Amino acid sequence: MTTAEPEAPISKPPAETRPWALEDLPPFPPVATRLLEVLSHDNTHITGVGRIIAAEPVFAGRVLQMANSPLFALQTQVKTISHAIVLLGLDRVKAITVTRALGDFVGPVLNDKALRACWQNSLACALLSEKLARACKMDNDFAYVAGLLRDIGRLALLVKYPGSYTNLLAVAGEQRFDLIATERELFDIDHCQAGAWVMGKMPFPQELREVVAKHHDPPSGLFRMVHLVRIGGLLADTLGFSVLPELTYRPFAEVIQDLPEAACLRFTADPRELQADIAARIQFWG
Repeated sequence: MTTAEPEAPISKPPAETRPWALEDLPPFPPVATRLLEVLSHDNTHITGVGRIIAAEPVFAGRVLQMANSPLFALQTQVKTISHAIVLLGLDRVKAITVTRALGDFVGPVLNDKALRACWQNSLACALLSEKLARACKMDNDFAYVAGLLRDIGRLALLVKYPGSYTNLLAVAGEQRFDLIATERELFDIDHCQAGAWVMGKMPFPQELREVVAKHHDPPSGLFRMVHLVRIGGLLADTLGFSVLPELTYRPFAEVIQDLPEAACLRFTADPRELQADIAARIQFWG
């Protein structure tokens, strides 16, 4: 993995600058916030992590359900959170937990087809970022979480304003409007800015906050996680998991060329097989 250039910190906005569109936003599930905070320490102990998840019985049951799904093809049934951590590892359990927590966060609005497409786009980006990270020899578990959270600002806006965001998607799709510009017109903030504010309220690492705030920026400097996740998002659109399916997106082969040369040679997935694999995995996550 190439050593990243130092980035200017994405500062945490003071409370008084909170965008009006994010006032009274439903809270991110506390179990995920607590878990991420604990896992940020190098001396994290399995027992402590298991205790945090187990303190929320319904949530813990959902995590165990995911751990026992065909996604992981474990040879033995996982019966406890601690067992799941031993078999899957802390990073994988963290990815499952964040996915389940974010799914619960957006769950109340997923009956709407357009809004569900936003959630599935985030899942597709996460799964594709994970695959790209292997080709790039980067941390694939971190890439998964980064891809999942890269549009947390959009998910926050659609949870707070499901009707308005549904209309925004319809207009942007029909009229071929720029989605970010349309968000700013309606909410005085786009989903990258909204995501940066949301991330600033939680104990996430700087690299993850950069992904959320800058994943639509033109690539510059050494190849970093924000660039990888940007490609994951482009591939999600190309493979049919876009937020605006009416639009035309870059061809698969062209998007792959954005990877570093060595990674591009290693990433040999067939687009049709990749699309089918991602669609099957989304059915379990979603």
